[in-house]
Amino acid sequence: MVSLIREDWGKEPQSEICISILDYLSSRLANPPRHITNALLQQIAGSRYSSAEILIAVQYVCGDRVHLLEPRFELIEDDQAYDIAKSELRLAHKTGQLVHPETGELIDNFEDKVFIYFEPSFSMMCTVG
Repeated sequence: MVSLIREDWGKEPQSEICISILDYLSSRLANPPRHITNALLQQIAGSRYSSAEILIAVQYVCGDRVHLLEPRFELIEDDQAYDIAKSELRLAHKTGQLVHPETGELIDNFEDKVFIYFEPSFSMMCTVG
């Protein structure tokens, strides 16, 4: 996996960021994290990298080449979190309406209440584990 990352990124900052993410996930195989936030990814990458550099690296590790992380989405409302399927979110962006996963009610201003997080991908767990 490291060789793929180095082959793709060489000496670019994303190479080190991706390897840091891989190291973080590999060190937690016995108890894998299930809710990796953008803030945690910033912490894993370190303060010497810009948000843009980290975003590019995160997009890469979610892609098919190494597929370390799987993006997930959640609706946070009234201090409660509800998982939102990618297909539901795509439909909401097309129609401008998101249906609450439990109540069935339409969510006003859903863009302000839906957040991304990440989980280790199944292929990552199989490849590294």
